[in-house]
Amino acid sequence: MSIAARFSLLVRGPIKYHIYVSRSHDVAANLSIEHYLFQKSHPASVVLFLYVNKPCIVIGTNQNPWFEVNHHLIRRKKVALDPTPRHDGPPAKDQESIAVIRRRSGGGTVFHDLGNVNFSVIFPLPEKVINYKHAEMVVRAIRKTNPRARVNDRHDIVLDPGPLLAESDRPDPDDTRRTAYAFGHGELEPRKISGSAGKASGPRGLHHGTCLLASPNLWSISAYLRSPATPYLLTKATPSTRSPVANIVSQETPRPTTSIFQRQIIDSFTQMYDIDMTNVSLPEESDTALKNNRNCVLGTVDDSLLDIPEIRSGYDEIQSAEWLYEQKREFTLSSHICKEDRRNRPSLPDWFPPSARVYLKIKWGVIISSTISLSTHPNNAASEREQFDTVLKNTRIIKTNSFRELLVERVSLSGQAHVVGRVGAWLDLMLGKQFDRDTL
Repeated sequence: MSIAARFSLLVRGPIKYHIYVSRSHDVAANLSIEHYLFQKSHPASVVLFLYVNKPCIVIGTNQNPWFEVNHHLIRRKKVALDPTPRHDGPPAKDQESIAVIRRRSGGGTVFHDLGNVNFSVIFPLPEKVINYKHAEMVVRAIRKTNPRARVNDRHDIVLDPGPLLAESDRPDPDDTRRTAYAFGHGELEPRKISGSAGKASGPRGLHHGTCLLASPNLWSISAYLRSPATPYLLTKATPSTRSPVANIVSQETPRPTTSIFQRQIIDSFTQMYDIDMTNVSLPEESDTALKNNRNCVLGTVDDSLLDIPEIRSGYDEIQSAEWLYEQKREFTLSSHICKEDRRNRPSLPDWFPPSARVYLKIKWGVIISSTISLSTHPNNAASEREQFDTVLKNTRIIKTNSFRELLVERVSLSGQAHVVGRVGAWLDLMLGKQFDRDTL
């Protein structure tokens, strides 16, 4: 029997506890396996799924990718593959482009690479979907490497960076919400090492999160997750909460391999649920196998699970541009303060036409209306708005390679082609299209 067939059979069966470690580094495959486990596992079972992805940015199901991600930067840059943390500048050698994908759960945007370990726990309700229980489980594993870890009030896991407290002020070592180290503001602000999200459907709940074990790209994560469009977009989508981050591994801690750290999470999971592990163990690191006793399934899986039709279907769906960009939430993009969006804006680029005004309303990834003018003269501005709207209305963003080329080709304003092109270039920058300032 193939691994895929055996996996499908075991997942649906009555065995109480399941522990799976993915050998795949494909984010779409791992998220699709996770979704299959959530949908198809036995309603009474508890599942732990661990995986590591190649460099990617994962946004929440209720988020706006143009608001969250610096598309222009990730188009130009590549990131390190080697999971060796660097604290003094950009990595070199083996590098790869960054994928962007939308997951099926809520929460904020996160960055994954080979130095980041992801965990997912699927469980029967009525347990709370997001609670301290599984975050505390992960903290117990992290503390085998770094004793500064704790769960904060947002259910994130952070490191307290300050000095060791006086012995009389130190909490019980088993307290997962406090540590023996000081924290505060500025340099003492706790550093986030794990964020989490969750969802519930019918009888099942899911709680999953990240663990920044030893990311070689720690120095650049913030830049990738800061979109130049954010100050100009007004959206009801869920915004990410920005936090300073750190690796679990530091100069003062041991450095476990990814596989050792995953085993530490497994140990914490089995201890928390008091699981009988008789005759089950993980195979060698390069092998894929599933073992079980009457109480527990333990094993490794890989891309061969894409042979399962439901996993393949989910895999294809979440990789599509439609899934990532054409979500129903309406938003606006405006270059200046307007009736709908009274927020102050940062200074526009020095090449942006000073008299231009740009406003777009977008839904399902389609421009449903626009108000764009170049002139300060009312009559001229009205004519310009009509021309721009005729060109842009009902335009699908993912089907447009370049707004600059589109507007220069189809908007006819005498002697204004260069200015029209600059408005189009600004839209390209805001909406994640190819942008080259040297062509302006």
